Amino acid sequence: MVRTPPSAADQLLLQLAADRGTEVSGRQLERWRAQPDPLLPANTRSYPGRPVGGSASATDPALVDLVVWLGQHSRPGADPLYLALGAFGAGLTVPEGTVREAFARQVVRFVERVTDRLGPVPERGDIQEWVSDQADEIAQGGAHRLTGVNRRVRRIDKQLRQLPALAELWQFAADLDPDRADVDPLDNAGLLYHGMTAALGGPGGINPEVIARMTRSQAGRDVPQYTARLLETDPRDPLVAVRSTPAHQMPGLPADSVMNHFVSVARKAPLDRLRIGWTAAGEMADWAQALCRAVEAELSSEQPGDACRDWVFGQFFGIGRMYLIRGLAEPAPTAGQQALTALELVLSFDAINTVLATTDDDGHETMRRLAPPFLLKLAAVEMPSG
Repeated sequence: MVRTPPSAADQLLLQLAADRGTEVSGRQLERWRAQPDPLLPANTRSYPGRPVGGSASATDPALVDLVVWLGQHSRPGADPLYLALGAFGAGLTVPEGTVREAFARQVVRFVERVTDRLGPVPERGDIQEWVSDQADEIAQGGAHRLTGVNRRVRRIDKQLRQLPALAELWQFAADLDPDRADVDPLDNAGLLYHGMTAALGGPGGINPEVIARMTRSQAGRDVPQYTARLLETDPRDPLVAVRSTPAHQMPGLPADSVMNHFVSVARKAPLDRLRIGWTAAGEMADWAQALCRAVEAELSSEQPGDACRDWVFGQFFGIGRMYLIRGLAEPAPTAGQQALTALELVLSFDAINTVLATTDDDGHETMRRLAPPFLLKLAAVEMPSG
């Protein structure tokens, strides 16, 4: 079969890429434009009409950046949707439909992996029992990822509790959570069980008391935990953001499954917000490692400073504690993991921003002080200057 040579616009595109040191072929351009999820937009066509007649295509110079990026990152057999996520996260002009499909497909793949392990979601069965049957085995299979993380985090926690210089800060925390319940912390299997039940079964599969127990388990035994206290005592509904039926539904899941909300974020959230979520998810591991190193350095010098205080406030207020552990457990997230985390962050902070819209300046200042820096762009607060 004789191939049609590249159009004049494509020849220019290839030459511009070559000028930047990246050799790309006309065949690659064809593959990147292939439906249903093209990575590269088509050249703009114009129809000058008579007396010229016919049509003409022109190269958008902005596409050169995308072509160069694809040429540098494409590999034989590479998943094009992973390429789409990477190029989009780099700020390039990937077609919107492909970007949204790339995010949504990661949710579908996650659910497929879960159902491959647990079997089909019971149509009228007990979601909690369905998850419980495999939670211990799954947690044991992934225990090696968290063993070192938990040991490091608990060691830092213990050292911080013993520092005389932080006694006043700990007393402040204890005063805000004076009658904390003597709740046995959940093990990895318990955290996995409740997390998966909530994600797959929706808010009907979990309640504020259980969320409080999960929060206390991540903070550590008998540690003052203000977020857990609010969950235990505040009459407001912490799950209001996922009470409504999401716009998009995945076959086989309950209508209010959080996974359906993730797909709705992928399909409907503003692209700029998805990109911010992707960037934040990608920065999580570096932030977690940097915070640990900074705290350990201050502890070694016996001079607790800003890093130690950030750690204590994060542990007490809960903002970022879950992300600290995840960042340490996933130091090099895959594109799929990063996409799922991005959707989770966007969904979570859309709910948080609804609350922030009703708070005074003190609420915004609290968010600025307590949220990890990689999350601030997702929050409806002004970025700190300097």
